[in-house]
Amino acid sequence: MSIIFTHLAETVHILQDVFYVVLMVRIVASFFPPRTAGLWDKATYISTQLTEPILAPIRRRVPLVGMLDLSPLIAFFLVDIASYLLVTLFLYLARF
Repeated sequence: MSIIFTHLAETVHILQDVFYVVLMVRIVASFFPPRTAGLWDKATYISTQLTEPILAPIRRRVPLVGMLDLSPLIAFFLVDIASYLLVTLFLYLARF
């Protein structure tokens, strides 16, 4: 049973890394929007679709600071906390 919880902890780490990459693509795309249909356009579309369910609730609660949107930074922070808590829980359960 402990191997299952260890694998779950590793899976959480992998999902956290994937989310970070997708969110970074979204952040970079906000500075360099796609001009023509192509790979960058598809990557931007996918990153927007994957991150919007997390960023939209944060954006509703946190106001803009000037023209700066802090929701991606807060999302990084919240995902990091959730990942830490889940990994700690799974590794604790793996001991038994």
